[in-house]
Amino acid sequence: MRKLYICFISFVTMMIMASCGGGDGKVSGKVSQRVKDHEAYTLGENHAAELIGIAADESAVQDKLLEVHARVTNIREKLGAQSAADYERGFTRYIEANSDSLARLLF
Repeated sequence: MRKLYICFISFVTMMIMASCGGGDGKVSGKVSQRVKDHEAYTLGENHAAELIGIAADESAVQDKLLEVHARVTNIREKLGAQSAADYERGFTRYIEANSDSLARLLF
């Protein structure tokens, strides 16, 4: 079960990172100039905060990561690649800034 979890986390992490470009923006203050859809970015931050809040529950984390991946796909299909990338940037940067342990696990 642990190996499956690690593989799952690795897969989701690769999917998130594949669409995230680098950047020099900071979370919820100074945002990278590459971010065009600030609403998507903020939504990503909000979902990252939810994930941090449930980080102790492995099953809930897996469910939330699946939900995030599905949301990225949905945003990409309905709003475009830029909005999906901005959502992912908000999500990943918020976790990196607010939860070192979760960031190390996911990224």
